[in-house]
Amino acid sequence: NDAQGRRILLKDDGTWRYLDAEAKPATAPAADVAAKPPATAELRLLQRTELSAGCSFTLVLSNTLPYEIRTLVPEFAILRSSGVVYTTQGVGFGPVKPGDSHQRDLRVVGIACQDIAKLKVQGGDRCDMGDLNKFSDAKGECLARVRVLASELISFEK
Repeated sequence: NDAQGRRILLKDDGTWRYLDAEAKPATAPAADVAAKPPATAELRLLQRTELSAGCSFTLVLSNTLPYEIRTLVPEFAILRSSGVVYTTQGVGFGPVKPGDSHQRDLRVVGIACQDIAKLKVQGGDRCDMGDLNKFSDAKGECLARVRVLASELISFEK
């Protein structure tokens, strides 16, 4: 036995092998699957533009999933530096085929870009992608399949 308690077979030619190694391959694939992160689409903030009566954000959803995103409508909470939510707006994406990207604009009226401290991505529970659809009762599962990429323009997160 070695220090971890595994049994070792020593052969006459000086080689050796673990005796328990034959039982391990059955569990090894499951461990590999667990270690591999789940596939996600990517949402990034491309641009921020000052408007005369507000602020506009350009968003890009890249479908890196193995299936089509037929519909996804996340909500964006627009927060002031105090942490207070100024407003919440939904932006619809779709259909987005695997490997494609869609660009959308989020226009916020009544607040200047400099007064917006954070965009928080939330909601989006009525998506239609993969095995999820508008009738799915899986709260948070739609956004769990979307990775929000950090931005240098503003704090942008889930």
